[in-house]
Amino acid sequence: MMSNFKLIGALCLFANLSWAEDLLDDNMTAMQSNQQSASESQVKIDALFDEERAALQSLRITQAESEQLKVYNRQLESIIGNQEEQMASFQKQIQDIESTQRGIMPLMERMLLGLDQFINLDVPFLITERKQRVADLRVLLLDANTSVSEKFRRVLEAFQIEIEYGRTIEAYRANNEVDQTVDFLRFGRIALYAIDLNGGNPVMWNANKKSWIELSSGYARDIVKGLRIARKQASPQLLNLAMPALGDK
Repeated sequence: MMSNFKLIGALCLFANLSWAEDLLDDNMTAMQSNQQSASESQVKIDALFDEERAALQSLRITQAESEQLKVYNRQLESIIGNQEEQMASFQKQIQDIESTQRGIMPLMERMLLGLDQFINLDVPFLITERKQRVADLRVLLLDANTSVSEKFRRVLEAFQIEIEYGRTIEAYRANNEVDQTVDFLRFGRIALYAIDLNGGNPVMWNANKKSWIELSSGYARDIVKGLRIARKQASPQLLNLAMPALGDK
């Protein structure tokens, strides 16, 4: 009888152990399942956190760009305002230039007319060269490819050349009124002499009579000296020359 109780007890103990093992296995399986679920949840949480952090970073970048755009827009508005003022100023300048050009073209024509008349009334030196300069300038005024400022500069340059003639001494060789080659000696606009290539037949321009007058042969030597001085072939020295006032007598 005792043995039967032991057997029954052993069977009960075995049954309890088997049930405990099954329960342990179920718990282990549940724990593993829970751990896996927890890992998956953590992965989702991490992903959501990364997305949130990325969204926050993107928002900050967008806000910074928005601020930069606001600053840029303010600067752009200022630049556009300045450009509009400059355009208005340029437009006015263009209108002023057009108005000035309309006035300066007739002015240059009058200047050339006056210069041409002056040359005709002046001492007759380098007549061909000086009148050709005026003729070239008249052609230049009609040139559409030359700016008004350049035309005006050239006209002023011609006047400056004429002014310089009154301050210089000059010797040059050219044909006289009877187409003979002679040497001319000019002292500013005060006196103009001519002598043939052999050093004879000295003459002087008489502004009052608008003609050449003959000089005595005694002046020929000093005229030749004056030619050499003007050509820088001799040093400056006193010359004994008749002056226009003496020639008028």
